Amino acid sequence: MRITKKQAAENKSRVVAGALALFRAKGFEGVGVAEAMRAAGMTHGGFYNHFPSKDALAAETCRQALATSVAKVEAIAAIADPDERRMKMTDYMGRYLSAQARDAPAPSCPMAAFAGEMPRQPKPVAQAYGEGLRAYLAAFTAAGGESWSRKEALARFAALAGALILARSVAESDPALSDELLAASKDDLILASGSAKSGR
Repeated sequence: MRITKKQAAENKSRVVAGALALFRAKGFEGVGVAEAMRAAGMTHGGFYNHFPSKDALAAETCRQALATSVAKVEAIAAIADPDERRMKMTDYMGRYLSAQARDAPAPSCPMAAFAGEMPRQPKPVAQAYGEGLRAYLAAFTAAGGESWSRKEALARFAALAGALILARSVAESDPALSDELLAASKDDLILASGSAKSGR
């Protein structure tokens, strides 16, 4: 029996969601089509009803993961009251650099999860990631309001992502250093936000 367009779309979404969790945890090279389909509760043979290749799945996964992150920051940027928006951004950065985020099985931030893999990915995957990162940085800049220049916003997000990646890299081998990295970065970013509020 043929499935409806709605069911086909739902199945495709399940494939993307299952693949995203695996890609975050294992990387693109560490996940095969069969495993991605098992995670979605479907058989290997049905994969090509949804995607022409694993690279196409990886590109769509990047696209959707980054779009979700963009939407979260755009919601903060849309807050009209500058003090409330600043508070929400401070909370956002605090959660980004929390022990909970560091200790999660895989980074919830797609930039932190996928950045190191992009130089090895084919063009469609790298392009989907790059477009998403550009949109995210635009939203992150807007969320800073008039107190953040684009240059400052890019530097702050680079500090966020870099700190999370480094803290995760030594979480088991050197927990004290991992904690220090999170704390130092969080303090520095919150201080920078406060300086922006006061006009430096």
